[in-house]
Amino acid sequence: MRDGRTIISGAGGAARTRQPWPTTIAGALGAAFAARPGTPRPRTVRGPFLGYREGPAPEWSLTFPMPADLVRTQDGHGWRRVRPRDLEGVRTDADEPGMRFLHADDAGDSPDDLWLHREDLENHLCGHDPDQDELDDLKPPMERERRVGIAREDRAVMHSHTYTTEYLRLKDTQLRTWAFLAVSELAPGAAAPEPGPVRLGGGGRVADLEVCQAEHSPNFPQRPKSFPGGKVLVYLATPAIWRVRGDREGWRNRWAPPLPENAHLVAAAVKRAEHVASSGLDGQKTPRYAWLRWAVPAGSVYLLQFTGPAPEAAAERWARRSHARAWGETDSDEVTRELATAGFGLVLTGTWT
Repeated sequence: MRDGRTIISGAGGAARTRQPWPTTIAGALGAAFAARPGTPRPRTVRGPFLGYREGPAPEWSLTFPMPADLVRTQDGHGWRRVRPRDLEGVRTDADEPGMRFLHADDAGDSPDDLWLHREDLENHLCGHDPDQDELDDLKPPMERERRVGIAREDRAVMHSHTYTTEYLRLKDTQLRTWAFLAVSELAPGAAAPEPGPVRLGGGGRVADLEVCQAEHSPNFPQRPKSFPGGKVLVYLATPAIWRVRGDREGWRNRWAPPLPENAHLVAAAVKRAEHVASSGLDGQKTPRYAWLRWAVPAGSVYLLQFTGPAPEAAAERWARRSHARAWGETDSDEVTRELATAGFGLVLTGTWT
């Protein structure tokens, strides 16, 4: 999947492919459901997630992008969890007042190519320090292949028309098979789509669709049972598009989510923004819409602090409602609702210290 940016001459001459957007997977599932007359489309699609199964086993296991507050040490031989701290003499241009820095004395970078197993992420959500040996054994599930091309005209190379592209490929082996997994919420009585080939995005791409049986479905990490001090960690399992109204009645995207009542943002670890492109066709196969927006990447982390007369109870109630659901499924803005029900902004909740 391309990231939506142009690769014409003068615009950088480079492009990257990335894993499918939630809208790409939701569109493919919608087409699969539509192929069965009388079958309603799913109410929500949560994902995609990267999952694997071992050998011939039918059970699938989920993996999740590395949390942005979990970083390598500067020497590359260990892992640290950065925590909120006040750094004297250091300022930020963040537009949220009173925010604190996430810091560790020997903190390095958070890798983008590593994915956590469900058990490791659950450990992180419960506020525990990382398992050093477990994280050291992680290997990237995708390989990046770089290719160089040229443009020709009349069998001659066109001037200034050299370009490069990077492609992602899942690392399937004889022992482990990788796939993109999505969890669908169906209407009562609705049947699952038939397995088989389905169109995946544009460009004539086709993917194999397989339906997981209930006993073989993957499980999300569990949330903590309590939230001491009203502290809630919000982890983005899928990219999010936070829409707010601008000064001139227009909409813009921002890096911070809409906060629940009686909660304020203490700190955030947000990865580099991503370009999200989407388009749709009408019944005559002509373009009905097309847009390009900024998204907060999956793996970003927000630390919230609930206040009021019973902050721990308020934090637990909000986490119970929000865990493993998309932030915005019940929003009053129709576009925000559509993005959330397609899979954007799915959050997992934890605690922090």
